Amino acid sequence: MTKKASSRLKKKSSKADNVRTVLLSNYSKDVLSFFQKNKIQVGDAITLTEGIKIISGNLLPQTELGDSDTIVLKQKNGYNVGVKFSSSMKVRKEGEKVQIENFPTITQKQKKGLPPISLIATGGTIASRIDYLTGGVVMASSPEEIFVNLPELFDEVSFKKIHQLYQMGSEDISHKQWIEIAKTVAKDLNSGLNGTVIMHGTDMMGYTAAALSFMLEDLNKPVVMAGGQRSSDRGSFDGALNLISAARIAGKGDFAHVMVSMHESSDDNTCLLSPGTNVRKMHTSRRDAFKTINAHPIARIDYDGTVTEISPNIRRRSEGEVTANIKYEPKIALTKIYPGSDPEILDWYVDKGVKGVILEGTGLGHVPTFPPEEEKERSWIPAIERAIDQGMFVGMTSQCLYGRTNKFVYRALRATFQRGVTYLEDMLPETALVKLGWVLGQQKSEEETKKMMTSNLRGEIHSKSYYFKE
Repeated sequence: MTKKASSRLKKKSSKADNVRTVLLSNYSKDVLSFFQKNKIQVGDAITLTEGIKIISGNLLPQTELGDSDTIVLKQKNGYNVGVKFSSSMKVRKEGEKVQIENFPTITQKQKKGLPPISLIATGGTIASRIDYLTGGVVMASSPEEIFVNLPELFDEVSFKKIHQLYQMGSEDISHKQWIEIAKTVAKDLNSGLNGTVIMHGTDMMGYTAAALSFMLEDLNKPVVMAGGQRSSDRGSFDGALNLISAARIAGKGDFAHVMVSMHESSDDNTCLLSPGTNVRKMHTSRRDAFKTINAHPIARIDYDGTVTEISPNIRRRSEGEVTANIKYEPKIALTKIYPGSDPEILDWYVDKGVKGVILEGTGLGHVPTFPPEEEKERSWIPAIERAIDQGMFVGMTSQCLYGRTNKFVYRALRATFQRGVTYLEDMLPETALVKLGWVLGQQKSEEETKKMMTSNLRGEIHSKSYYFKE
């Protein structure tokens, strides 16, 4: 071995040792002494014994918020367990060590004859695992790191193109990322692939799904988004079924929609395909957080791949070119109405040059309209009149989510409608916001903008309201 090669190995080893030292730093002096005496390092597969109690797993670091005298082990089922340290405790190494400071990777050989699709990775919890240096969840750096635990994917489809566009939490995604995703999807589909899967964070997935629904014109193949509520190193990881279901639909499904594939229940039984303009995250952490709002899910996918169609309005695969119409006006806003909400926010938007605002009104689409005379400054009518006179589009949705707005039922509703507010039927507020940015990007007249916003372009508006049992 050359001196240079030897030097490189020493540096690499030194770096790894430093990382492991940092990882162990939050354990108490007694626990560290116990580890050192037995030559135990982070990642080692160990068995702890105290009396008749025996527990095994890979040694994990302790976080700065944890009990420094509690030893944390990662068990084979994916869950972590804490064991209170005792001086009478014994330990032995057995099993395979893991390098927990690195993501494992795999390069899977693609099988011939399977449906060809593309995969676009943007980040999110589905592409994440715990970072034991910080105790927080971090994004993986490549799709190959997600493939490690999903070899069955390669029995279903062939990933002809894999794009690592971003490593972002969805809260950081904006219209600029939507544009790049739309361009990539259109290029892939027009190259002859059967469909596209997009891995995405769940918090803002509904916004991106809506954006792609409008940007991808003449869509003739499946575009399926999948996310995860739990990181990939947890036993309750839900992204596997979501991603496998998405891949099956992208490769074999007879649908031409932008869709979201997420768990139907907390069990790993089925996923639902929700249309991109009618889907919302309705829970912070449950695996079945996503619901189809004011519409039917497109289909249900069983764990074995069985597809059951649900919606009566399904667009089918067809021939032709997909166009990425990426014109978008970002100077838009979404405002929620609440008791005592200040109408001057509309004046602020006007002064800032905002081109359009979506209001989340109460009930059928109310804003404070006729307060007591001594509190007349709380009425939104003057601010609405000024905004519309200045050329701003003001659209009304309902924060109730289910059901639709109605401009005629109450006197207050009629007053805002007469001032020029556009009532957007049963459109979700998030979808209305995204659609507004896209419509304004087309640079139409005020009359044409209003007509497009009240027209059903991608399944976002429904002519009738149905009762959907939760």
